[in-house]
Amino acid sequence: MNELCQQLSMWIEEKQPVRVKTNQGEEVVLPIKLYQEARKLFVYNRQMRLMNIPLDRIISVEPTRIIGSFDRRGEETMVHTR
Repeated sequence: MNELCQQLSMWIEEKQPVRVKTNQGEEVVLPIKLYQEARKLFVYNRQMRLMNIPLDRIISVEPTRIIGSFDRRGEETMVHTR
């Protein structure tokens, strides 16, 4: 678990999006803050909602690349015209 915390801290510094797999599913998130004492990772999801993930529920974490902006709040209202 200590190695995971070191990796997460490095990805937080680099503002690197990560793919987190938990027992509830898998999601691409932007890690913000790691609280080792509370054993929680605070992240933003693609809709820019702040969430916390208990470290005990994390199965795997790996860095990922995303295409375009991380923030997807306005995509539903975008209208493409020619």
